[in-house]
Order: sequence, then C-alpha cells, then structure tokens
Amino acid sequence: MRGLQLVLTGVLIGGFATFGWVNAQSGQGSGELTGGDLAEIHQLYSQYNQGTDFGDADRWLNAFTEDAIFRIGADQEYNGRAEMVEWRRRSFAGREGREYHYRHWNSSWIITPDGPDRATGKVYWMGFDPTAEELSIRDTGFYEDIYVRTPDGWRIKQRHANPDPRPSRRAD
Repeated sequence: MRGLQLVLTGVLIGGFATFGWVNAQSGQGSGELTGGDLAEIHQLYSQYNQGTDFGDADRWLNAFTEDAIFRIGADQEYNGRAEMVEWRRRSFAGREGREYHYRHWNSSWIITPDGPDRATGKVYWMGFDPTAEELSIRDTGFYEDIYVRTPDGWRIKQRHANPDPRPSRRAD
C-alpha cells in the first residue's frame, strides 16, 4: 500500500510539473511574458547598474539595442549606439585608477507585455554612496522603458530616466 501511495504521489507531482512547464511555454509568442522573460529583463537592470557602478561601458551598452534611445530628464537624449558610447565615455572620464563609490538600487518593477516580442516597464531607482559615514542617498527617480526581444535576448529599446526633484535646502 505504501508503495502505491509513493507511485501515485510521484505521478501527481510529475503531472503538476508537466502542466506548469507546458503552461509556461505556451506564453512564448502569445503576448504574455514568461518567468524566463521577466528574469531576463531583470538582468538588464543588473547589467545597466553594474556597468555604471563599476565603469564597465560594454556591460552597460549591452543592456541596450543598437538603435536604442536613452533619455535623462527633459533635456538629455542619446540616439543609437554611437551617441551612447560617446556619452558613456565622457561620463566615465576621470574615474580610471580611482575607486568610484556609487551603487544603484531598483525596486517596484511593473513590466507589461506589449505583444509577443515587446514589453514596457516602470521601475524605481535609488543611487547611494555606500562609503559615507551615514548612508548617503544621492538620487532617486524612475525609469520608463521599452524592451524588445532580439536574437540575443531581451534588450532595452528606449529608456527614459526620470530623476525626482532634489529637495530644497533650508537655510536655518
């Protein structure tokens, strides 16, 4: 009797696992995002953040499509790989040979499918200095993104980095 229970339990678990796998695969190409899609999109944030924080321009750039548009606030826009490479080169200037203390932190992802190979997202960011005596939050904001599935996987097609307004300093 115990052996039969084990066999039936195994069949039941196997059935649920098969159902879950088939159901996850059916999302491919249907305009739905699978868990794998979401995980790959989340990795884009890690590439972007660590590329910036550790001065690795290639890692940062590889989060984007070749023809990506990157906007910061209302007054900066970089179109395509060449403009993004030049901006990144300038923004990394002076960091060689010295430690750069800045860390990005993201949260509250809302990622919505927009078709079989496209999605949009809105995500909060916070940047801070981990070496400050008192933890120093340097900036906050949110990204508005468009992601596309490419032959190399998901990439950011458009990113609009929207910094939050800086708090005003009171003169006491």
